[in-house]
Amino acid sequence: MKNKTDEMRLRYGLKEKDSILSVLDDFWDEDEVREYCWQVLHTYPDLNKEDWIIGIEGGDFVYSFAGNFVLITDDIWSFNLVGKPPVLALLTEKMKQIRNIR
Repeated sequence: MKNKTDEMRLRYGLKEKDSILSVLDDFWDEDEVREYCWQVLHTYPDLNKEDWIIGIEGGDFVYSFAGNFVLITDDIWSFNLVGKPPVLALLTEKMKQIRNIR
């Protein structure tokens, strides 16, 4: 039996192994990843929350933007973004650009 998060991944074609944490340099901590991910995602005017599960400490959310989908796990302990490899490449490139400006 699949849980709701697994169902969301399946519905939007997202694989658990395709995590942004696996493609960023080792020195990025999850709080920094969270900060830059949200900065980049909020640059898309069509950013839309498609599906979600809310818990006491946070939740899992599927967002769409520019014809792409990502699953974000954001709670008080951790942050992760799951997307297809081309989407991860796009987001990490933009995140690195923002980080280098600072």
